Amino acid sequence: MSRNKLKAVFIAFAKEAFRNKLEIFFTLFFPMIFLLLFGFFFGGSSDYQKPSVGLYQTGSYDISPVIEETGAWSLSLFDDETSLEEKIKSGDILLGVTFDGEKISYLYREGDVGQLSTIEMARASISAAVEKKINNVKSLIVVENIPETAGRVRATDADYTMSGVVAISLLSAGMFSVISVFGRYRKRGVLDRFKITPLKPMTFILGSTLTRFLVSLVSILLIMIVSRLLFRTTFQTDWLLFLISIISSTLGMMALGLFLTLIFRNPETAETAASILMVIMGFLAGIYFPLSFLPDYLRIVSEFLPVKYVAELIRHSLGIELVSTAYFVTTNVVLSFSGVLLLYFTGKRYLRAS
Repeated sequence: MSRNKLKAVFIAFAKEAFRNKLEIFFTLFFPMIFLLLFGFFFGGSSDYQKPSVGLYQTGSYDISPVIEETGAWSLSLFDDETSLEEKIKSGDILLGVTFDGEKISYLYREGDVGQLSTIEMARASISAAVEKKINNVKSLIVVENIPETAGRVRATDADYTMSGVVAISLLSAGMFSVISVFGRYRKRGVLDRFKITPLKPMTFILGSTLTRFLVSLVSILLIMIVSRLLFRTTFQTDWLLFLISIISSTLGMMALGLFLTLIFRNPETAETAASILMVIMGFLAGIYFPLSFLPDYLRIVSEFLPVKYVAELIRHSLGIELVSTAYFVTTNVVLSFSGVLLLYFTGKRYLRAS
């Protein structure tokens, strides 16, 4: 195989890839949209905003220190019940507490479904704390909170989101690129004209594959820079494992794209199917939120989505969620083998002269 020929094919494919508006959108901008969308919703700020609690009391016993001791609520004191009710109606205060020395009453806006669980938790904890203090109840069990991490670092929501966007980027770079090459080129007759050239099929395939790796690296680099600047993401990256994951994942996602080209003869149909599949996998494969959020029957579906395993490899190499060495090696081998096998099969089918 001539290095000069491979270099020329690689450069040609690279130029074509960065001129293809559809591929650029799904590889660079589409993942970036999801990064900004989920990043600002779930990881835009690491500062925890304590729920606001307003207190109006008329009894001789002051319960404000009891509420403040928990450290879970932002407490404000009021001189009359009317002003407390106005703050609750305006949304400035989430939960109002009135205490006359014998009875505690709670005031809150009905219909706020998003805050209902927080309100119920506040009511239960405040009632328990006040009752314990007034009755001088001694603690028999001491609860100690010992935080544990699933990886080498304690990941934030932004870290989890960013790693999922990297997986989606690898999916885009691999899947849509081969649909473009083996679908669009086949429809236009480019592959038929290629058969009469002296260029070997393997050179064509390697040039296309190396271009996919370049596009993947550019996309991932942009994602990591943006997430670092906007969301202050931090990782303990094992760069060797990260590079291995990128290579195997790109090959695996190319295999998925090649599979679609074999099913759908029309490249536009294959691209539409790939777009739908990409959205489905984004929400059912644990990309932007843990699989534990999904119902049991959808978790079973996620086991058959290849991008789930791509996300696990990326998070392992970034230190967010660790997997066993055997699992990591097996997943990389399966993804790589799938990509190489389908590349060989597709090349033999469409690129060899008859």
